Amino acid sequence: MGLRQSPFLRKGDRIGVISMASRLDKERYENGKLFIEQNWGLEIEEGQHLFAEHFNFAGTDEQRLSDLQAMLDNPEIKAIVAGRGGYGSSRIVDQIDWRGFQKQPKWLVGFSDITVMHQKIQSLGIQSIHGPMMVTLNNDAFSSDSLRAALFGEALSYTEKPHEFNRLGFAEGQIIGGNLCLLCHNVGSKSDLNFDGRILFIEDIDEYYYNIDRMMVQLKRAGKLDNLAGLLVGQFSNSRENGSYFGQDANEIIASHTAEFAYPLAFDFPIGHDKENRAIRCGELMELTVETNGVKLKTKE
Repeated sequence: MGLRQSPFLRKGDRIGVISMASRLDKERYENGKLFIEQNWGLEIEEGQHLFAEHFNFAGTDEQRLSDLQAMLDNPEIKAIVAGRGGYGSSRIVDQIDWRGFQKQPKWLVGFSDITVMHQKIQSLGIQSIHGPMMVTLNNDAFSSDSLRAALFGEALSYTEKPHEFNRLGFAEGQIIGGNLCLLCHNVGSKSDLNFDGRILFIEDIDEYYYNIDRMMVQLKRAGKLDNLAGLLVGQFSNSRENGSYFGQDANEIIASHTAEFAYPLAFDFPIGHDKENRAIRCGELMELTVETNGVKLKTKE
């Protein structure tokens, strides 16, 4: 069965917006805010330090922690949406008091660096949403609507094109995942997860090919790839050589490290840092079907 679900949203609900990682671009944020208010009928409450700056961070660790804790503890806030990702969530995740959240859980939304928070919330047995953030809501209409569907409790269903590296098969299980770098960063931490029997999805941006290889080696050495139900390979945007020729691109690297396993694989799934970024309720029980004519991922009925 899937992890515990928070109450789904209804029109008129109030959601909180905070910055957990890097500083926020106000214009892009305002576009996202307008989109939510006009299209979803939700009210937005901004964190006190939403536009704070401290080096590259959206304020000091203490400011970002204070905003997140306030939103977690406020019973009027029904969901929390990250302004953006970047870097910084891991600096505060272990200082959060999750006790109130566990009694009255709410959806937390984001991707990239927010993977740290998703992993922590899932370690508490609760679902969260990997999907568009405030600065990316207008990137792709289908992806934005997938986030609306995830928040408002609709079944999720995605049909995607085939890929030459796909491995055919069927899998069902809790879906977990996120940014590859942050998944590796979480190994051995207080919120480390067991990947066995789960559908894993991975994505990343601006990584050298050798480093993608190193991260896949890390997951493999930690036993994270051994007993998956299935694997979705999302977008590895702007991956590149570092001056010396590695010899494989991101998809080839991942295919080589998973060749010995039998579970189904699907490549170039629209999750990640490109315009298309489908929302996923992490910890939900889903079905993955990989066939010669395409890939289907859907909420298990």
